[in-house]
Amino acid sequence: MAGTLRLAIFLRILYNVNVVVLSLLGEMTMAHLSLYLLGTFQVTLDGKPVTSFKSNKVRALLAYLAVEANRLHRRETLAGLLWPKWPDRDALSNLRYALYDLRRAIGDHTAEPPFLKVTRDTLQFNTASDYSLDVTAFEQRITSQRIGESAISSLQSAISLYRGPFLEGFSIGDSPAFEEWVLFERERLERQALDALRRLAAIHEQCGEYEQAQRYVRRQLELEPWQEEAHQQLMRLLALSGQRSAALAQYEVCRRLLAEGLGVEPARGTTALYEQIKAGSRLQVPDSRLGVRPSTLQPATQLTSFVAREQELMRLDGFLGTALAGQGQVVFVTGDAGSGKTALVDEFIRRSMETHGDVVAAGGNCNAHTGIGDPYLPFREIVQLLTGDIEAKRAGGAITREHALRLWAVLPDAVQALVDAGPNLIDLFVPGAALVLRVEAFVPRGAIWRARLDDLVQRAALHPDSTDLQQVNLFEQITRVLQSLARQHPLILVLDDLQWADTGSISLLFHLGRRLAGSRILVIGAYRPGEVALGRGGERHPLEHIINEFQRDFGDIQVDLAQADGRQFVEAFLDSEPNRLSAAFRETLYRHTNGHPLFTVELVRGLQERGDLVRDKAGRWVEGPTLDWERLPARVEAAIAEHIGCLPAEWQEMLKIASVEGEEFTAEIVARVQGLDEEEVIRHLSGALNKRYRMVVAQSLLRLTGRRLSRYRFRHYLFQKYLYNRLDEVERARLHEAVGNALETLYGENKAEIVVQLAHHFEAAGMVNKAADYLLQAGKRAVQMSAHKEAIAHYTRGIELLRTQPDTPERARRELALQIALGTPLQALKSYGAPERGRAYARARELCQQIGQTPEVFQTLLLQWSFDMPRAKHRKAFDLAEQLFDLARQMQDPAQLALAHAALGISLLYLGEFTRSRLHLEQALAGYDPQRHHSLVIPVGQDMKVTSLSYLSWILWFLGYPDQALRRAREAITLARELDHPYSLGFALGIAGCVTHLRCGKYDVALAEAETLLRLWNEQGFALYRAWGMCVKGRALTEQGWMEEGIANLREGVAACKSVGIIASHTQQLANFAEACKNAGQIEEGLSAVAEALALVEETGERHFEAELYLLRGELMLMMGDDNQAEAENCLRHAIEIARRQQAKSWELRAVTALCCLWQKQGQREKARKLLASTYGWFTEGFDTLDLRKAKTLLEELTHPGTDRKRRHRGDERVDGEPAVSSNGSPTVSLTTPACER
Repeated sequence: MAGTLRLAIFLRILYNVNVVVLSLLGEMTMAHLSLYLLGTFQVTLDGKPVTSFKSNKVRALLAYLAVEANRLHRRETLAGLLWPKWPDRDALSNLRYALYDLRRAIGDHTAEPPFLKVTRDTLQFNTASDYSLDVTAFEQRITSQRIGESAISSLQSAISLYRGPFLEGFSIGDSPAFEEWVLFERERLERQALDALRRLAAIHEQCGEYEQAQRYVRRQLELEPWQEEAHQQLMRLLALSGQRSAALAQYEVCRRLLAEGLGVEPARGTTALYEQIKAGSRLQVPDSRLGVRPSTLQPATQLTSFVAREQELMRLDGFLGTALAGQGQVVFVTGDAGSGKTALVDEFIRRSMETHGDVVAAGGNCNAHTGIGDPYLPFREIVQLLTGDIEAKRAGGAITREHALRLWAVLPDAVQALVDAGPNLIDLFVPGAALVLRVEAFVPRGAIWRARLDDLVQRAALHPDSTDLQQVNLFEQITRVLQSLARQHPLILVLDDLQWADTGSISLLFHLGRRLAGSRILVIGAYRPGEVALGRGGERHPLEHIINEFQRDFGDIQVDLAQADGRQFVEAFLDSEPNRLSAAFRETLYRHTNGHPLFTVELVRGLQERGDLVRDKAGRWVEGPTLDWERLPARVEAAIAEHIGCLPAEWQEMLKIASVEGEEFTAEIVARVQGLDEEEVIRHLSGALNKRYRMVVAQSLLRLTGRRLSRYRFRHYLFQKYLYNRLDEVERARLHEAVGNALETLYGENKAEIVVQLAHHFEAAGMVNKAADYLLQAGKRAVQMSAHKEAIAHYTRGIELLRTQPDTPERARRELALQIALGTPLQALKSYGAPERGRAYARARELCQQIGQTPEVFQTLLLQWSFDMPRAKHRKAFDLAEQLFDLARQMQDPAQLALAHAALGISLLYLGEFTRSRLHLEQALAGYDPQRHHSLVIPVGQDMKVTSLSYLSWILWFLGYPDQALRRAREAITLARELDHPYSLGFALGIAGCVTHLRCGKYDVALAEAETLLRLWNEQGFALYRAWGMCVKGRALTEQGWMEEGIANLREGVAACKSVGIIASHTQQLANFAEACKNAGQIEEGLSAVAEALALVEETGERHFEAELYLLRGELMLMMGDDNQAEAENCLRHAIEIARRQQAKSWELRAVTALCCLWQKQGQREKARKLLASTYGWFTEGFDTLDLRKAKTLLEELTHPGTDRKRRHRGDERVDGEPAVSSNGSPTVSLTTPACER
């Protein structure tokens, strides 16, 4: 009866298959145009082969358009895909010729409807035309939702279409992107074919049709010769069909293939089956249902660890719903190693992207070995994925085709957001040159931001070592880019293994998380709470603080896998396959593993491999007779050890080397260190170690300097940790050296990308000098990314390592480079006057003296000067500047001489020696060659010429040349804008623009420049420029009558100057504050500020505002009453003496004007007139500036007594307590009020 039923089923199947196949073949042959891409490339037109394609590029164009027919393709994209190395215009021209040839070959002009949709800008295959494509037909039948006999018919017809690998033997050579597309499609379609073959073989075996089943199994082995399950099935089928000798011979074939291809012996199950057949034991046919892949062919190791996680998935989905509604937030998934955090997040992303067609997901991982010192690593990976850098992960299988297509779809929007909101991220977070190539391939040339992108990439290339980007601005740019993109595409951003995150990444996460309101962004962070609780470097882990802050903002945001029911996981995991496992087994397994996911999976797999769990006649798992719980590993590490111990020695060595590189590793590195062929290593990793032993998984395929690097990842961190911890100190050091050397060789000129890794390997190898060299490079890279804490850590570690070495000139040179570099991040992170910065430069000078005359001596002196000058150590700074000048003359280096002149000029300015200062600053400008010195900067960060022009504008005003001062100020600002150098622009605005216009009485211009400076601070985060901007804004406001607001701004600005460690010019800020107090009638506070400033003058020798301070003291004392006239006059006379000694004509004029006002009041008009006339008569320019206008008015009053009374009746008085102002916003010099009353 059973045999009759099986026969009936088989006949019905055979009938249906024939009908479907005949129908399919009819479809393929009746179509006007037929394309066959499964196997070798073939095209027929009305049944006749098309052979008139002129090149493989034409064939490639047809294949790509036909397979990707579901979307429009920009011409620029296709041209970039097929001719990536050609200029844009030539590539488009090539495409036009190829398109012409293609349309002629397939008769597109006469087809109705045409096969191609052609517009001026786009191309698309016309799916409504009379055509057939075997790829489409194959996939339709594979994914058919039919059941029973109909499903079998669809599978068999699909297999009949699969003539061979996609585009077998086809290549166009010079288009890596097209080749990778072919590879990806080939692997994807082959997996579908293998799946269909497995299902068909199992179904026919169940039906007793062993010959049919054999045919499908043999086809599997053609595609994947090392697939051991297929060998087992073929052995069983041969035995069941009475071919016992053939079955035993097949075992030998299997053993030979595994030995030759993978270097392993058959698994225990295969050997056990061989023994059964050899002994003549009865074999059982596994149970199966039609249309469903049998569970016997699905290894237990493929089961995912997110079973029993529905509650956690629902929570994450709730968080996503909130984010999609515009309330973005940060959530955390926590759990110990092996608890399934990554698997849970991966499954959540998969489901979310299926449910929400517009959601885009991108993730980044922190690194156990280098993450703490590799700035912003997870965020860099996220931004790179969003801007289309996905080929490597797609080729490696780390992301699905659907995920890749979605990321590619957002590429134009992501790059536009980058250009508009994050220009400084180019070459910091996203390599610029590679980005341009991706954009050329996927984005039309007409996009208005394309030219801006090219400019930004060129600028980044011209200034690769720029360090003027502040961290807060970097954070703000990343935030704005993500917010902008999220307005068009909701984002899920994943940061995995945050316990290893660098401080910068954690700070960036906090910055972003506090700005998610109104954005459709869900950020998921995963970490191990146990490792976070241990802290970092003896201090609290930086992640703890931001988690607490986020919990205050968002509430309960933790998805804790430790709280998940371990028993529920065990039950769900066991029931993911058919089984008859007893309640006692389940209870014992739970007690043994405590529900730990990784331990449970590894233990069950070990039970299956050893035969402690076996299948019954129906193919269900049951306890075997040899099961002994006492022999089982008691901890997850022991389970891993047992798993690895089963591997051949050569493979264990391979994985041991891989563990030294890290959780992610490079096949080519392993091959070089182990002395094996690269292809052999890749075959083992992608073959048995992935598919059979489930130890590693392909991660990405990198293209580097003309070659590919194959990146893999251990399936779990604990695998890598176990292997690495087995190494003793000697072997560990040897392998780290070998891995480091191999990385250096393979990366070549691209070593800058991996300097953190290289430093780690050579330090672990005990190669201190190489480690220190790479730590220096790593620190410089961190500074460029405003990751100053990481930079300090790199430099400091390098110095610490060198201290363990003998005291030799070579060691001293290395330490000198690190000490010199250390000052920059210390200045940025702490302050200009940070003591650690001073110690670094002092040590650098000691090393210079130890080494002798080297090029670093000048740099060290200049850095020491740049440290002392802002701290108002002016006499010391001047001595250093003189040493710089002497050294530069000895070296006869024009650039050094220009810098030395600038340093001398600035130091002399603060010392009040204005004439000498002018000479040196003008010499600095004369020695500046724009062709050779465009990148010459003062160590604190601004361009040397901008600096010299800015300070020269002060000097010229001091010396009595206001017009020249304003002209130099405009030159400084213009040059800074032309250089497109934000830090230099801020310096020019603050020093030249604000102060010079303020001194010239052009308060409206000074206020505008101050507002620009504050906007620059807001954009770039330069704290010093905020301080300057507030001071100048406050002073300008008080001059325009806004006393309360102005003085508040001045207070804030003066305090801000102190907070950043700048003492130089503090006397100037106090003078501004005192003058504001004078204008507001706050005499005591004004005098207090003057007293503080004069004390600083004596303490520091800073005398450029000394005359002004005595002037202010005298004016404030006069405001206290006539009793103070004598003391006030002494102050004014002293101010005049100082100004004359300094040849500071502008200071002299102000003091003389004030003294003459006093004499006028005392009735000494003639004496006042003579003094003022002599002083005023010296000037040759600047007569429209406020001080000269006031002096002129007073001089007229003194020359023509009574003039002041006549002018009072012209009505130009203050209204409501505010000063009269001119049309340009500056206070007028009233013609009705005596000059001395203003």
